[in-house]
Amino acid sequence: MLATFPITHLFAKVGARHPFYFFGLLSCLVTGLIPWAARSGLWMLLLFRFFQGIAYASDFTTIGKICVEWAPLREISFFIGFLTVFNFWSSVITNPLSAWFCQNDSFGWEWSFYAHAIGGSLIFTFWWLIYRDDPLNHPAVSQKEVIRIHKNKSDEHKDAKKRDVPYWEITKNKTIIVCWISAFLDITSTILLVTYAPIYFHKVLKFDVATTGILVSVVSFSQLPFKTAFCITSDRMNCMSERSKMLFYNFFAFVLCGVFYAAIAFCPWREMIVVLFCLVAITSSANCGSFYKCANFVARQHAHFVISAIQFSKCVSLFAAPAIVGVMVDHDEDTRGWNEIFIGFGFLLIMAHFVFWAVVTEEPAEFTKSRSESCLEKTEMSIVPCSTI
Repeated sequence: MLATFPITHLFAKVGARHPFYFFGLLSCLVTGLIPWAARSGLWMLLLFRFFQGIAYASDFTTIGKICVEWAPLREISFFIGFLTVFNFWSSVITNPLSAWFCQNDSFGWEWSFYAHAIGGSLIFTFWWLIYRDDPLNHPAVSQKEVIRIHKNKSDEHKDAKKRDVPYWEITKNKTIIVCWISAFLDITSTILLVTYAPIYFHKVLKFDVATTGILVSVVSFSQLPFKTAFCITSDRMNCMSERSKMLFYNFFAFVLCGVFYAAIAFCPWREMIVVLFCLVAITSSANCGSFYKCANFVARQHAHFVISAIQFSKCVSLFAAPAIVGVMVDHDEDTRGWNEIFIGFGFLLIMAHFVFWAVVTEEPAEFTKSRSESCLEKTEMSIVPCSTI
């Protein structure tokens, strides 16, 4: 949380290539030293985890910079959806690999950290070798591809690295504020679903431990093909305007998701409740075509700051979700407390859609334009045609 905004400012000044490589290697170094830190004591371990948190703060800022520099405007949803799925894949890869090292006497639990440190270092080095902050400077990008990337982008958008980020103007923009609130609700509801599904399935629905593990995996995997489909169709569907498409996908991510969330509290069959959990995960994956896309359209060349603020809201959600459960649920088998959470979040998600409806737009905000361009537009608006006098 503390590092989010300083890192965002750094990326705005120097780009993503070198800083993300540095923070990636920092993360790998600290990860490799975690076994030593664990033996050295709790405070040393907490210090190393603090450094890992600083490195992690660069993730969403990097996603924002990639979208600003490399994503054509008509492919924003695909870029966002493809890049934000890293949380899912990291869990899928990390958990089985770590379990294998822990059970293998030839390696031991320490190698779950060493292996990730080595693998991560190679991946980040690969990033540094192939990525460039500007498509114009990439040796493998043709002029035709550059034209495609820059299509319908303003000069300010193309030269984003040379422009100062108007932080205050962005934080005052009502559409951006609503996108941030939507992101917070979406992320918090997802964390509640993913983190507490094992407890709810085992303690409330009375599934055994083995079955619980399988069902939680099914819930997590269920969203992947649909997320890909939402990303592609959001960009490729030409039968409606961008604003209508964002409202359409926001309806999936908030209204339908909220309805399924609330329905969990009223469903008497545990098998159907598992289906509802899957439906919540599936519908929430449409967020790449709703508030994420809207935030990018409105902020344009400053989208990296908006996306990094969503990273900040994710950090807050990691505190908020357990706090909500701690207040609302007296014990793991407190069905009434769980139901109140499901109904409450279902209501909030549905209401968030109608707030989003009031402000959603695909037009760039005033702060994305140069001062001369803004003045010119205002001058043109103030000129009265002679025929109307």
